[in-house]
Amino acid sequence: MKFLGFAILALAAALQADTPAADSARQLYDSGMRQTAEGKLADARTTLQGLIDRYPKNPLAIDAKGAIDATLLFEEGQARAKAGKYETARVAYETLIAVYPENPLAAYAKSAMEGIVEKEKVSRPVLRSVEFRDVDAVPPDEIRAEMEAREIRLNIGQPCRSKDVKQAKVALEEILAEKGLGHVKVEARTRTVSPHSVAVIFTVEKSHAWLWRPKAPAATE
Repeated sequence: MKFLGFAILALAAALQADTPAADSARQLYDSGMRQTAEGKLADARTTLQGLIDRYPKNPLAIDAKGAIDATLLFEEGQARAKAGKYETARVAYETLIAVYPENPLAAYAKSAMEGIVEKEKVSRPVLRSVEFRDVDAVPPDEIRAEMEAREIRLNIGQPCRSKDVKQAKVALEEILAEKGLGHVKVEARTRTVSPHSVAVIFTVEKSHAWLWRPKAPAATE
């Protein structure tokens, strides 16, 4: 009984000793997140790193590491957008939003991405239309649905990027092959519709067109 009493006292003492540490870790974390929301990202990193250094075994240390990563992603997005590298800026923002959706910077990242779209509308032509030629075997609506499932960014009314056109070309070749239409090659080109808009045209290359022609029915006597 005496041993059990000592054990209980020791456990109580340990719990009391841990409480101030837990409170301090929480205060540091809350302070770091407040600084993050206020846009004081360098200060936030310093505060959150202090939590990690002082209380590495506290569960909040893991959250603090994630919060630091979120600030770095946000600043990377800002730097790339400022340099006009909108595609890589978008990747940084999208990663932040996907991995750290609860972080205060996720909302700022969404707003920043909307700003990128507006800037791209000024610097890039807008996609007016998408045409599919010599692909009669697969309806255009079905092709569009397949591309959407592959998350191809080729949307009417949005800035047209050469990278997206190339990705759509590769995706179309894969889609047609999956439909049993052979190892086809697709040509992708753009046509200027107005000073600020273009049409994208995908055409099966002539050397492969014969793969598409359905066989004529056998003659009957």
